[in-house]
Amino acid sequence: MKTESERIYEEHAELLNKALDLFNQGKLKEAKAVFNKLKNGKVLEFQHKAEVYLQIIEKLSSRKKNKKEDPLDKAVRLINEKEPEAALQALEGLDEGDARVWYLRSIALTLLDRVDEAAEALKKAVSLDRRFFYLARKEPDLFPLWDTGKLDDF
Repeated sequence: MKTESERIYEEHAELLNKALDLFNQGKLKEAKAVFNKLKNGKVLEFQHKAEVYLQIIEKLSSRKKNKKEDPLDKAVRLINEKEPEAALQALEGLDEGDARVWYLRSIALTLLDRVDEAAEALKKAVSLDRRFFYLARKEPDLFPLWDTGKLDDF
């Protein structure tokens, strides 16, 4: 039979494991709530650990609030999240001489099944930087564009 202090210690250990799992998954808000329970708990060892992690979470959260996402990074993220319309919006107004803008635009347009525009965007990207031809041949999101025949003369 466990003593009361052993039971409390085990409960706090389980809470710490849960908080660490959430933290490692990037679920900072949920992790913060669990760490706050530990901070206000009865076991000094877990209180100290919780305080350290709460400080880390605070620093990470403040960095996210203060850091504006780069438009190209945002477009890549949105493409990966299969939100091509939003990706196109993120690319609006960016440097028309940047091959990366045209390449990302071609991917977003392909995802939207706007193949004529996608083909033109990819051709523009490659005309600005030939390396994008080789990237495009290996990009799974562009495979449907290659299958259309719109790039046969490319």
